Amino acid sequence: MDRVKELSSASVPFDFDVHAMISSENAPELESKLHRSLNNYRVNKVNLRKEFFKIDIETIFRYVKEHHGKVEYKADVEALQYRESLEMGGDNYMVEIMSKIEAEI
Repeated sequence: MDRVKELSSASVPFDFDVHAMISSENAPELESKLHRSLNNYRVNKVNLRKEFFKIDIETIFRYVKEHHGKVEYKADVEALQYRESLEMGGDNYMVEIMSKIEAEI
């Protein structure tokens, strides 16, 4: 959760919600291995410090199992600020996208 808080800085509109938790004795090493495996899925291919990937959750789980073994999955995430913002703003596009994502989970 420390890493989630670190990534939920002022540079993103909402705090990150945890959908899966991976316990590891050496989290930085596992993160590095996953970033190498997911390199082709990067959103920003120029600035590698931007750690965002466009990828489905099943593929992520496959890579985690390959490099680590176990993953815990949490399907019902809180996302309070995000959901409240949707209700306040009436942004139908984002409501539709969120509904599709939730239906897939």
